[in-house]
Amino acid sequence: PQLRPAGWSDYQSSWLDAIDEHDMEGETIDHGELAAELNQKKNSAVSIADKMDEDLLNISPEERKALINDRKKNQKDDLEFPDEVQVDEDHNARDRFARYRALKSFRKSFWDPKENLPDDYGQIYHFSSFRATQRDIMADQKDIIKVATEKGGTFWGEAQSASEAMNTESAMEDSDKEGDEDVLVGCIPSGSYVTVIVEHVPIKAYERISKEALLSAITLLPHENKASAIHMGLSQSPGCVNTDVLPVKSKDILTFRCGWRSWKARPVFSQNNLNSDKHKFERYLPTGGAFFAASVYGPVSYTPCPVMVFRDDAVEGKRELVAMGSVLSADADRIVVKRIILTGYPVKVQKRTATVKYMFYNPEDVTWFKPAGLTTKHGLNGHIVQSVGEHGTMKCLFNAPIKQHDTVCLPLYKRIYPKFANTVSSSGNEEVTVRSAVARDALLVL
Repeated sequence: PQLRPAGWSDYQSSWLDAIDEHDMEGETIDHGELAAELNQKKNSAVSIADKMDEDLLNISPEERKALINDRKKNQKDDLEFPDEVQVDEDHNARDRFARYRALKSFRKSFWDPKENLPDDYGQIYHFSSFRATQRDIMADQKDIIKVATEKGGTFWGEAQSASEAMNTESAMEDSDKEGDEDVLVGCIPSGSYVTVIVEHVPIKAYERISKEALLSAITLLPHENKASAIHMGLSQSPGCVNTDVLPVKSKDILTFRCGWRSWKARPVFSQNNLNSDKHKFERYLPTGGAFFAASVYGPVSYTPCPVMVFRDDAVEGKRELVAMGSVLSADADRIVVKRIILTGYPVKVQKRTATVKYMFYNPEDVTWFKPAGLTTKHGLNGHIVQSVGEHGTMKCLFNAPIKQHDTVCLPLYKRIYPKFANTVSSSGNEEVTVRSAVARDALLVL
């Protein structure tokens, strides 16, 4: 008969079938091996599905189907084991997760928003206070509307010359009216017939415009010609609930229709926490009608501004609506944090002390992560006391007695940033993207 760990019932020992008998020959049976076998999560940190956007046109239908199934499996694993990552025996955790840090409290711990920013942040505009800027701009627009209404359409959008201002009796008597005239500089009354001349238009761009098309010209508000980190409050489109479609992953190339402008970007999805300055990163677009936030590089747009998010199917040539919502803000200091959880399993328990295995595989990793705090899936808190042996086993102390079937977790965090989308048109030329427009210091009228 097969041996069972001490104190196990018939029901508990039946789970030993999950472990092959030949793997157990010549080894000491402990509870941690069973937990590691039953709770093992495949390492999906580097998946070939991440290259779908680049290689989708160069693969066969069978390979494409395999990639889609792989992404669906990874999404299912992420739902079953959220944020859990397993370290391979031949890798050092201290090297793989060197950019991660531990937080004592996700909500209260301080995180400097200006720390270690990527190079892309040097190309975007940073608002000291987006809400204050929008409030001032909207107040100016209300003043323009008020003065234009009082004028009754008798202005022509040109500043008065010095001689006209001296000969105008009203300007001499009331200095406030001089300010009113300055407000209307550059404005045109409604219903006026105007001729717009656009210079330096490429011939190829002009040929793409249909002669029967109706073009619209729209004035930009201050700062709307700049690019920044735009944050949008979205929810999944009701027409994208079909489980047969490819799951939308963070940093996939998507098309954003924000107001009257559209551009392609690689967003990062996150939760929208109202009581914290940090927002948890979501690996996949949340489904089931859940509300979430998407952060992208794009032209500045003031709230409220409706947003529609589309995904292009390069194979079938279709465009699918995947999410909709509105703009939240343009804040480069909004912190989106990716969380990973390293898991280990207690092999020996004595009240508040436990010997934990399978989180690390060398004593150097145990020493590196010793200052980080531990949690368990049953709600306990603890810390690493010392390393035991040469195979990554460690002794841990918790704030309450720990149970044998509990799981020890080590959460780590890293800040995540959106990406510019470098797309290429069918003719082989680079399309007008946010990155190229910023590089040329051009107006972001996409």
